[in-house]
Formats: sequence, structure tokens, C-alpha cells
Amino acid sequence: MGAGDFTAATVRHAFFKRERERCFRCRRPLRFEDRGRGWSAHHRMPRGAGGVGRKDGELARMISDVTNCLILCGSGTTGCHGWVESRRAIAEDYGYIVRRGINPPAGIRIKRDDGTWWLLTRSGLAVEVEEETR
Repeated sequence: MGAGDFTAATVRHAFFKRERERCFRCRRPLRFEDRGRGWSAHHRMPRGAGGVGRKDGELARMISDVTNCLILCGSGTTGCHGWVESRRAIAEDYGYIVRRGINPPAGIRIKRDDGTWWLLTRSGLAVEVEEETR
């Protein structure tokens, strides 16, 4: 993926397919047609944390990397996306928020509602990992 916002085409191909048309966190079934209402793309390292417009090429690559995005039900104020945005400290502990300058998103695992931990790969997969590997 190149730098820039996640487009409908890249979401459909890389993220929505990876999640098998489900919310990453709660696994609720989603429909691509409901994008923006029923689900949204969440940037683990927020675009505002330096953003893709910066001249810092490495940061721009991390922001637009496939490991930086999750498909979550709801918007930034509803559903799982709303949960992440309103509980940022817990969301960071669970890997939904990655602070700039800490690590690239690819190295941070994510906890689903069912208690399992996952890593997102640059090849577009989500791989379950053991809890103690953190």
C-alpha cells in the first residue's frame, strides 16, 4: 500500500477481506455497503499523530501500512470504534492505539473481545499469537 488515506478499494481488498467481513474486535458480521455507518476503518497509529502529510517518509509509511488499520463496527463514536476512541488507555493496552515513536504497528499485538491476541502482518493476514508473547 502506498501512503495516503485508505480508499474503498484498498479497504475492500486488504482490510475487509482480512477480517472476513466482520468487526476485528467483536466479530460482528458487516456489509461493505454499510461503510461509514455500520463500520469504519480505524487507524491504530492515528493520522493526527504526525499524519501522512508530513515529510517524514517512515512515519507516512507506518500510518498507511496494512498493519495500522482495523475494520471496526460503528463510527468514531459508536460500536467498537467508539469504544476504542472513548477508552484510549485501555485501547492502547489492547493494541488498538499505537503511540507515535513507540513501535511500528506491525509489532504490536491486538486483543479481541474473546480474549485472543493477534498480530497483523504486512502480507495482509491476522495471525493468532499466544498471550505471553507480548
